[in-house]
Amino acid sequence: MANYRYLSSSADSSDAAEESTLTQRVYDILREEIMIGALSPGYRLVRRRESERLGVSRMAVTEALLRLEIDGFVESKPLYGSRVRPLTLEDIQNDEVLREALECQAAQLAAENASDNELDQLMQKAQKLDRLITHSDMTSKLGMEAHFDFHLRLARASGFVRLVEELERVWFRRLMRLNWIKATHYKRVPKDWHQLVVQTCQTRDAQKAREQMRQHVRYGSEDNLKALQMIFKKQNGDGII
Repeated sequence: MANYRYLSSSADSSDAAEESTLTQRVYDILREEIMIGALSPGYRLVRRRESERLGVSRMAVTEALLRLEIDGFVESKPLYGSRVRPLTLEDIQNDEVLREALECQAAQLAAENASDNELDQLMQKAQKLDRLITHSDMTSKLGMEAHFDFHLRLARASGFVRLVEELERVWFRRLMRLNWIKATHYKRVPKDWHQLVVQTCQTRDAQKAREQMRQHVRYGSEDNLKALQMIFKKQNGDGII
């Protein structure tokens, strides 16, 4: 695990602006470590230890952990403290339902509100992403980042910032799980998988765009859940990592 001793030259500074900046940087570091699997599900996040490791005040760590808890990466329990949130099938299924609702709404609104130029740019992104999917591993860091970027750009084309923010949270949790379970088999996707979504938006038929996105989001989900169940069973048989 990396040692970020030089995060701040004055972790005990009382300056509010500096403390806020440190909180953001601690948040970014811990979230990245959780996402790439350096901090595994159930890992206990002791404030004193993280403060010393990152070279910041305990207040910065406390505030960062609170933000991570709000975003669904961390959970806190009385007399125990904070830990990386364990992985459960219930959480995964809830996030999949939430993602589908957000993505379908984004596609519908993009079909209604996005400019022709925005949809043209999305199509270019979709073409590049589909080429990457066809010739590379979608579970690689590059593949996951490109996939994440495309879906957020489509959501931005809807014109609703809050929708983008909520979808971003769901996608970060999704990427976290993908990194944790890379041993899960990967189902190859159609070569024009993302282009189909944009093409449907370009027809300006909002309902068709919504249904196309629903098919997109659900693709392979049953296979993924079955693979996850096998992993859970192997771990301890109770559906939790």
